[in-house]
Amino acid sequence: GWLEEDHLNGPALRYEFDLAQLFTKTMNDIADSQLTNGLVPTTAPEYTVFRDKNDTNHLRNAFGDSPEWSSTFILVPLQQFEFDGDLDLFRAHYDAMKSYLNYFGTRADNHIVNYGLGDWYDLGPKKPGVSQLTPIALTATAFYFQDVAIMAQVATLLGKDDDAKEFSALAEKIRAAFNEKFFNATNGTYATGSQCANAIPLVMGICEPTNRAAVVDAIVRNVRSRGNALTAGDVGYRYLLRALADGGRSDVIFDINNQTNKPGYGMQLAKGKTSLTEAWDGGSSQNHFMLGQIQEWFYHDLAGIRSGGNGFKQIIIAPQPAGDVTWTKASYNSIRGKIISDWKCDGGKFKLHVTIPPNTAATIFVPAKPETRVEVNSLKANFLRDENDRAVFEVGAGDYKFESCF
Repeated sequence: GWLEEDHLNGPALRYEFDLAQLFTKTMNDIADSQLTNGLVPTTAPEYTVFRDKNDTNHLRNAFGDSPEWSSTFILVPLQQFEFDGDLDLFRAHYDAMKSYLNYFGTRADNHIVNYGLGDWYDLGPKKPGVSQLTPIALTATAFYFQDVAIMAQVATLLGKDDDAKEFSALAEKIRAAFNEKFFNATNGTYATGSQCANAIPLVMGICEPTNRAAVVDAIVRNVRSRGNALTAGDVGYRYLLRALADGGRSDVIFDINNQTNKPGYGMQLAKGKTSLTEAWDGGSSQNHFMLGQIQEWFYHDLAGIRSGGNGFKQIIIAPQPAGDVTWTKASYNSIRGKIISDWKCDGGKFKLHVTIPPNTAATIFVPAKPETRVEVNSLKANFLRDENDRAVFEVGAGDYKFESCF
């Protein structure tokens, strides 16, 4: 019942399986396991209790109380909304979520939180375990910010305007404290400059827009300097994928994962592993799905199938060709209907075939050389603009084919 796996792997799993009922059950388990002071333990159901001896305040050691784990209480419902357009988990558990955030706040010192496991099993000089390369306070505070910011958004959706204002104001205070403590303007990096430390502020929206490009570049330099090797662990890896893909650097993701001589999926396969292991080099637990986030990148970025945030009522198709991959075909059976993204690179041409289900709309990003014409098979495709070597179109339901120079 380790909870961090639910939100870190949530999108990867939801692209493959209809898990709304399972995650609803998980949320009930979390609510049942929550303590009266608001603390959400790291596991639910909490069959094993990690409690310090003589602890009268119900505080746990890091294995029983870690923000990156307990934040599942907020993040799983958000993912349910993004994939299914369903706010019922927020409605059912809203008061318990507020209690959890109140507890979170009691652990903060000037909005900085410093407890938990951090980027579990990252790759550092020591035997893997508790975060080595990224400060515990960085990940803990970042998740504090993210949880509060999400609750501000949710409160607005549920018509709880006073709560929305309160959460929004608190989120901005946490953001400011985080950047003041961890951002190094000279280097364009956060804290130690680890892959995790730089990726998380980018993905969670903590990093100031004017600094984003520099932080993405810092991640790329770190990866390249290590021969395209990973250092991010259980928590950091998903954010590393998201930061690089969101920054238009899926080429780096491809290079990290397309090798067998460094810790990663390739090394696990080379060692004959048939299920994901807890450690990147194939060690420790031998059936431990915590590192399965690459599946999200396959769908969300390589194929480019994304939700606009409300159960795919608004769809985004934004494929990112990478490495020596010359074609990708993916489909997702959304609650609105089947979405298909099918592309191939052939003789300098990029050919994209997209299917958008009824009663939805989509924004299509077609990779294209600047100032080149994109051919479309339908007059219903409305050209919007050119953006970062991509032609952007707006379409309704239907079947569309695009062809560009690439």
